Amino acid sequence: MQNNERVIISDAAWAWEGLRRNPAYRKAWERYEASDYRPRICDARASLRYMRLDRPYLEAEVFGLLAFADPDLSASEIPVFWRPGLLRRTLSVSLAVKQGTPGKGFSLSSLKCCPTVLDTADGERHIRLGGHHFWIQMVSPDITRLDDDTAIEVNLTGTDHLPQRISTIEQLFSLHRSQGGAPSPVKRPPNRDKLLEGLLAWDIYEGVDGQKGTLRDVAIALFGETRVHHEWGHNRSLKDRAIRARDRGRAFIQGGYCELLRRAAF
Repeated sequence: MQNNERVIISDAAWAWEGLRRNPAYRKAWERYEASDYRPRICDARASLRYMRLDRPYLEAEVFGLLAFADPDLSASEIPVFWRPGLLRRTLSVSLAVKQGTPGKGFSLSSLKCCPTVLDTADGERHIRLGGHHFWIQMVSPDITRLDDDTAIEVNLTGTDHLPQRISTIEQLFSLHRSQGGAPSPVKRPPNRDKLLEGLLAWDIYEGVDGQKGTLRDVAIALFGETRVHHEWGHNRSLKDRAIRARDRGRAFIQGGYCELLRRAAF
């Protein structure tokens, strides 16, 4: 992740960037990798990524996930699913196959993107659309046949987290109306530059590439080598900002990502 990256990515993808750097999660992933318990991958159709869990993954749930995902990969490369109780933008939906009206209404085919589907052992179906620039996650009790004409009906009941869910509905309908399988661009949320700065500082200081860095190395990444060379010895603010960036990254990785999923200020 580069310091000059200006792309807009979804908050759920930001959260994954934090969790996949979490040392405790990476150790849990290693234990999972060494075990014989793996979800069944059932990619029956090229337009659908489908996975089925035969049992709950309680250790993954501790970190906010429904199942383990490889921390070496980005959320656009693997099926990351957040627990709906944590990702408060998650929509409750009903699924049904309606024959005779192909291409009309609100259907999987009308979304023009490849959905990722996860069926859990307790009989719930989770659907994720996107995974990087946008992230729409839905949950349904309907384990119906998945087809291009599978109709989606949003159940907007109750007032809990209503603003977050309405925001997801707006994204969903924007995706439905789009031509290229992506919703309309959204304004970049505030404080994401600080979040990016924190993750960059963590990567450098903790040596994600295999070699631990120093606060000076963090400062060089933030301000440039020339400025650090001339000011490091007398400009205390450079070191202070490097420390704050490192600590901000650590806080996000160790649990702050959950607050982002809850849409709390970070």
